[in-house]
Amino acid sequence: MGKPFALIVEDERDVAALFRHVIDLSGYRTEVALDGQVAVERLSNSQPDIVILDLNLPKVSGLEILEIIRNDKQLRHTKVIVITAHAHIAAGIQVQPDLVLLKPISIEQLTSFINRFNRLEDSPKVVPMQEKPMDIFTGLYNQPFFLNRLESALKQAQEIDGYLFAVFLFTVEAKNKVKAQMDTRYWEVTLREIAEALKHMLRPTDTLARFNPNTFYVLIESIPDEEITTLIADRIQTRLSKDIDDIENKIKLPIRIGILLCDSGYNTTEEIIADAKYAQNLASAQGPDYSNYYYKFSVKKSG
Repeated sequence: MGKPFALIVEDERDVAALFRHVIDLSGYRTEVALDGQVAVERLSNSQPDIVILDLNLPKVSGLEILEIIRNDKQLRHTKVIVITAHAHIAAGIQVQPDLVLLKPISIEQLTSFINRFNRLEDSPKVVPMQEKPMDIFTGLYNQPFFLNRLESALKQAQEIDGYLFAVFLFTVEAKNKVKAQMDTRYWEVTLREIAEALKHMLRPTDTLARFNPNTFYVLIESIPDEEITTLIADRIQTRLSKDIDDIENKIKLPIRIGILLCDSGYNTTEEIIADAKYAQNLASAQGPDYSNYYYKFSVKKSG
């Protein structure tokens, strides 16, 4: 039996990313809908156990979505937590949610309320994540947490026709001569600089992780088309080349980026990671040409 499912309907990416982090740790499979229309479409072909619902949304309002949920027999067991910054709107809701929270919401508050839902008699069985989610040196997510997010993306692709997501993989390596002069602490500072650069160039809802001392993964969900992957790779390469002090003296450029475009043809996250490594190996084998710094493995597995 799979994990219970939480749909987060929130148009502010920073807020959505915070909510998703908390609910992931609580043991749910999570997805984010950044506008009301996307949420309505997802509710038409899924049955979330919990919906975290902002009221002020583009395209379709949160109040309309709440009415849709309450009028759909398929969603009769779905718990709805309305989160809004407008107390007067919350007070006037005609169709009642299970809980109303007023922004700003802290991590501790949301965790407490999610745990309260989990203790209800009719709640699904939830097993919170036991592993720590963060890499202690860079502040990025670690491998177990990334794989959890990757599993959610794969499940979403299997449930939504045409859904695409992408995995980026690259390894940062110091030049041998320079690395020999570095102590461990200095190299960790370099990795933190890289992590900060990645955080600023990608969206809060993208998932960044460090798997081992030099290897970074990025998960980009809801890819509109495969050309966006090239634009993201360009951004990573350009910013890491320019924004980190003395980076040429610390690492060997160009950074070789493996790009894997994924759809519902994959069966497991292990297959995805293996193909991402394959793409990165092919990128690394392309020689010293700076303009040829990535390899895009975009053959869709479902044919």
